[in-house]
Amino acid sequence: MASFRKTESESRRLSGRFSNAGPLAGSPFSQAQIQQLMKTEFARARRYGFPVACMLLQVDRLDGLVDLHGSELRDAVRRELTKLCAEQSRGSDHLGLASDDRYLIVMPHSDAEAGRRLGERLRSAFADLEISVGGSLLALQLSIGVVSSEGQESLFFETLLTQVEAALEEAVDRGGDRVCLFEDGPLAAEDPDPTTEKGDT
Repeated sequence: MASFRKTESESRRLSGRFSNAGPLAGSPFSQAQIQQLMKTEFARARRYGFPVACMLLQVDRLDGLVDLHGSELRDAVRRELTKLCAEQSRGSDHLGLASDDRYLIVMPHSDAEAGRRLGERLRSAFADLEISVGGSLLALQLSIGVVSSEGQESLFFETLLTQVEAALEEAVDRGGDRVCLFEDGPLAAEDPDPTTEKGDT
């Protein structure tokens, strides 16, 4: 497989073009591109002492639904999720593909709480969408993992990728339709339908 190589200046140019078009407004970055952007933002965060957060999203039970409704469902999900992220995120955030059915958002100058708030907005807004495929309206849900570099001494951005994958897996294992944060201790999950107010709007 050909390796993906870009200098930091090239990554800035790519990032700027994407943001100027509207955050996450077009197609998501490829897996190689979003990882390069994450690597660049991680290095910049370490150099200047600000946090960077990342978020991994996955539509619950998508594989089974694609088996029932066909690959056009995957295309519709990608289109609607990209549009939703554009509406909910900042111009400095970057969206890319982590795999066919997983999406990675890189959030410069963001701690875990900022990532959690964005995750909850995306989860709630996505649950309100009705995606039509072949005349059938489908109500879909998201599982989301979140991690931030804040307070961590890791030298490698790959550590954040491993942690955010663990957070997403925890969200899926707990039944989906929720946001899980990766922390030093046990993973913290937000109840998608809390019975008490947590003061976060």
